[in-house]
Amino acid sequence: MANLDLAQLFTNAFPNTLDTTIQKTACLNGTACQPLSFIITGDINAMWLRDSANQLLPYLDYVKQDVGLKRLFLGAIYMQAHFINIDPYANAFNPPDSMKSLAGILTKRYVPLKPGVYERKWEIDSLASFLSLSYQYWRTTNDNSFVESSVWMDAVENIVHTLRKEQQPTFDPITGKPMETDYVFSQTTDRPTETQFLNGIGNPVRSTGMVKSLFRPSDDATLFTLFVPGNAMISVELAHLAELLERKKPELAAEVKTMSADIRKAIYDHAVVNHPVYGKIFAYEVDGYGSSLIMDDANVPSLLSLSMIGFVDQNDPIYQNTRRLVLSKTNPYYFSGARASGIGGPHNGLNYAWPMSQIVRIMSSSNDTEIKEALDNILKTTDNTGLIHESVYVYNDDDSAFGNYTRSWFAWANGLFGQAILKLAKERPHLIFKP
Repeated sequence: MANLDLAQLFTNAFPNTLDTTIQKTACLNGTACQPLSFIITGDINAMWLRDSANQLLPYLDYVKQDVGLKRLFLGAIYMQAHFINIDPYANAFNPPDSMKSLAGILTKRYVPLKPGVYERKWEIDSLASFLSLSYQYWRTTNDNSFVESSVWMDAVENIVHTLRKEQQPTFDPITGKPMETDYVFSQTTDRPTETQFLNGIGNPVRSTGMVKSLFRPSDDATLFTLFVPGNAMISVELAHLAELLERKKPELAAEVKTMSADIRKAIYDHAVVNHPVYGKIFAYEVDGYGSSLIMDDANVPSLLSLSMIGFVDQNDPIYQNTRRLVLSKTNPYYFSGARASGIGGPHNGLNYAWPMSQIVRIMSSSNDTEIKEALDNILKTTDNTGLIHESVYVYNDDDSAFGNYTRSWFAWANGLFGQAILKLAKERPHLIFKP
């Protein structure tokens, strides 16, 4: 590489998941046929469905060349399926040999956790990430043996049932009374983003065809529970699931294909709004009553990542309008200072930008100048640690600004950075290599 700092950062960041987060590999129920892989998120000793899937995907191109890596992927698929069968609403889980809940240790939860669950935040992208990992593995290896597993199929059926349940509106259209729900999240906390409105059921929504998600991929509570990037991702992955199941489960394949199309249509019907400056854009969250939230958060799926996750083409006009908005001060969570710039979010507070947003900016751009700017920005955020952080304080107010970042061990962001560099090496090598 032309830039030695960039080369060193890639050398450190790309293998971070394989080097530091593969905590356990085993077999399901003692069998030799179904491996299990437990992959921690980094400095938290738990496995997030979303994080672990994204931590592995950067290595997908090497699966056919390495038997151990292939087994690691397959083990993660089975592990995630096992977890979804424990609780499809949960987002993070404890290691299999210590199936103990943390309920009551950190906060007072009004709904107890099931054994093995680390955190039970209903985030639609958690289930989408499992489907994505399964699909991408199959497309790369042509190995769909996991479809024959009752563990995997049970997980898929649990996913479909959960999505159907969460497509329901708040109020029964006939009686007008609140409908019964399988999920509430309420706990005592000093952070409003760590609990949900209305005793845990979330703010009311109308029937739109979209799926409720009471939390975002940042693990923060949604304001309006029809979370648009999450619905976009599940629409994409349901279409992928239909492709995967087409030969072996044609009826289920047809059902999820229809659900995918319904969700996509609902997004265009209810989540495309007219902005006075940017024109037609995608909202971040809606409620079906006409309310919309205009912002973006760094965590994927995000509005910025809609082209990256395959929901829209990179040149789609509504996406491009949205992209310009979220990378500007019109987005209340876009922060820019002398030290860094990028999208942040409520999770770490004001003026903390997430390098992840600059990585997604690279992966959703075909503009050389913009990509170079994003790479330079990322290099300024490492604080000489040689790794990607969760978020960094964007200003150089004083000497204490150096080292003012969150999470020195955040494997997902490191892997995503490696993925971006490999993409540039294939598509725009002139940006990173010597002439």
